[in-house]
Amino acid sequence: MKESVSAKTYWKKWFGIEQYKIEWYAKRWLYKLFGVTLPKLADQRDYWLRRGQVYREEILASGYLDREVFFQDMLVDHLRGVEFGSFFEAGCGFGWNIERIRREFPAVRVGGLDFSWTQLCNARQYLPDDRFTLANGDACRMPFADNAFDVGFSLGVFMNIHPAKIRSALSEMLRVSGRYVIHIEYDDTNTTPELREKRAPKTNIVGHDYKALYEELGATVLRFETYHDFGAAYAEHATAVNSRLDRWEGFEGAEKYIFIVVDASGAKR
Repeated sequence: MKESVSAKTYWKKWFGIEQYKIEWYAKRWLYKLFGVTLPKLADQRDYWLRRGQVYREEILASGYLDREVFFQDMLVDHLRGVEFGSFFEAGCGFGWNIERIRREFPAVRVGGLDFSWTQLCNARQYLPDDRFTLANGDACRMPFADNAFDVGFSLGVFMNIHPAKIRSALSEMLRVSGRYVIHIEYDDTNTTPELREKRAPKTNIVGHDYKALYEELGATVLRFETYHDFGAAYAEHATAVNSRLDRWEGFEGAEKYIFIVVDASGAKR
């Protein structure tokens, strides 16, 4: 019963339009007409508890992953060139990324962390077996030991972390990851003016300067790429995608992410 109520709340409609769309347009016009931006959400646990009920079905049916897989491929290609025996994803959702890592690297121990138990319940259904370490916890206080995994990763998750908490989350990534931290995330200092303008009114998305933040924490950045580096390759990938995209906001292009690899071992010296 709780699950159906949560899903119903997320998809609540006013005059036939989903409530979250009305809220998005209201924030957008406040920004466009008056330059008003509302405060970023301090905590998104309740939001993802509700949205987690419908997220897996929504994403799998939308054609979104046919486009997003380009960035997942970037991760896999990088991992093929490094030595690692374990991997975890912070904000693993229903398990799309960690399932791919298991397939590509069957000998590697794979784990996932998410603070939404609804996402984790869907992960248990989506993942092919129970050989995944799944934990319910906050990225700012991870329930893992120091150096628990060789590689720590996130994709489009840390952009949901409030600026007041981001240093704690990155410090936790360094603590838990024995060798490398890899992020594919939104960085509003390395995007297009158009996307920065589009996302400015959103209270659930924050752009962080990951390179500057990790260097501030004493870590060495081993690789840093933006849409300037992989935009042409993404455009080629996008033209080859034949599936219909069924998302009301469309799909933002290569400019929505940066790709960063950090030396986690060096930060502990």
